Amino acid sequence: MKDITAVLTIRNRPEKLARNCINSLLAQTCPCEIILVDFGSSEENLKWERSLTNEVVTLIGVKKDTEIFNKSRALNIGFKAANTDYVLSTDIDCVFAPNFIEEVMRALEIPKTVALCQKIDLDKEGNERALHEPSASGSCIAIDRNWINKVHGYDEFYTLWGREDNDLVDRAVQDGYIVRWVTDKTKMYHQWHPPAISNTLKKNVWYYEITNKPLVRNGERWGEL
Repeated sequence: MKDITAVLTIRNRPEKLARNCINSLLAQTCPCEIILVDFGSSEENLKWERSLTNEVVTLIGVKKDTEIFNKSRALNIGFKAANTDYVLSTDIDCVFAPNFIEEVMRALEIPKTVALCQKIDLDKEGNERALHEPSASGSCIAIDRNWINKVHGYDEFYTLWGREDNDLVDRAVQDGYIVRWVTDKTKMYHQWHPPAISNTLKKNVWYYEITNKPLVRNGERWGEL
């Protein structure tokens, strides 16, 4: 059994972008399980997504085409389906150096670690453009699955995307975890695509800035299909 599961979410994203991501995870020097959670894609997209599945890649389809995309709940659904010691939440528009999972697992050998990695933006031609500033990154958060189960995963009040990653890392630190960056040992690239705008970001920022939120969120039905 693999030691870590990479959980990705998707909703009507380009096929080439998704295949690049999956293939880079399949080519790792340290193997991982892969769970792809589709949150309301069209049947046309689901058709080619099903072709990605194999003994390592699992596709979970969530029929939510009339509901606003909820990255937090989609990731939680993947977390609950995982059975490895560690989980990694990451983005379908990223690709990874072959030693990426190996270096993440090396960081996680230290107890109570949350592993993060800065991403490198690529331009349309695939050339390196810029390195993101260090911050909580929804593109890479790795931690032990027992802790995820303890706190009921990402806070599902965050809709679309924005600040849910900061929130999860803050809670881990609040609970005694240490943030460890693997950026100097491996690389994670962000594939170019037209910019997406979250029309719920203002609400998410407001909610994130509320103090004294509890460590455990969502209630007992977190991450349900």
